[in-house]
Amino acid sequence: MSKLFLDLGNTRLKWASADTIGGWLEHGDAAHDALDTAFAAWRTLPAPMSVHGACVAAPALRERIDAFVRAHWACAIDWLAPSRHALGVENRYRRLEQQGPDRWAAVLGARARYPGEALVIASAGTALTVDALTADGIFLGGMILPGYRLMKRSLATGTARLPDAEGHLHDYPTSTEDAIETGIRTALAASVDAMVARLHARGETPRLLLAGGDASQLTPLLNTPATLVDNLVLHGLAALAFAPQPAPRPDHGSPHV
Repeated sequence: MSKLFLDLGNTRLKWASADTIGGWLEHGDAAHDALDTAFAAWRTLPAPMSVHGACVAAPALRERIDAFVRAHWACAIDWLAPSRHALGVENRYRRLEQQGPDRWAAVLGARARYPGEALVIASAGTALTVDALTADGIFLGGMILPGYRLMKRSLATGTARLPDAEGHLHDYPTSTEDAIETGIRTALAASVDAMVARLHARGETPRLLLAGGDASQLTPLLNTPATLVDNLVLHGLAALAFAPQPAPRPDHGSPHV
């Protein structure tokens, strides 16, 4: 039987069903204001063995999805919470309750896809997150900064004269629109390169994984070749859900007196 995986992000829901790690059967996505399209697709699926999710969206959206799954399949969603250890990864985040479940799932998905490698995991969406994982499986932490569109919007709304307009990438911009475009994309790419440099300084040789809807905005400016990846959060959820469970200890009964 298959399992269903949900990545409820800041702006969209991504989902996939699978019967093995990476053995995707059906998949889709929907904006927050179009969840009914996801529900319509789910009604055509066989009942999953279980449903697993990572959520960083508003509680009302999560509750709406919870209600559909309960009503349609009579089961509860296993929403991921970051942990100190999982799938051979040690989590060094200081306060687990502050760590986004999507970031933790992406780290686990990256580890499952590239075992034994040092990794920089950059996800360019509403926010840009840049996380560091050593070859021996230690998640060191990472950075969060406004993403491409959020940076553009903040300049337009926080200043009197800077427009939210299309610009182009130039080495030496000579218009305000091009200066904003080049500045934002350079800042985002430099943040990724900085994390790669920090892992190199530790003696690691990291692979750079780049994901997210705005990944293409960064690639021309990166100093490090990037491996483009999709749906690391879903991969991480699947890796957890399909991981072999430890065998129960044998019950030898009570000792004789």
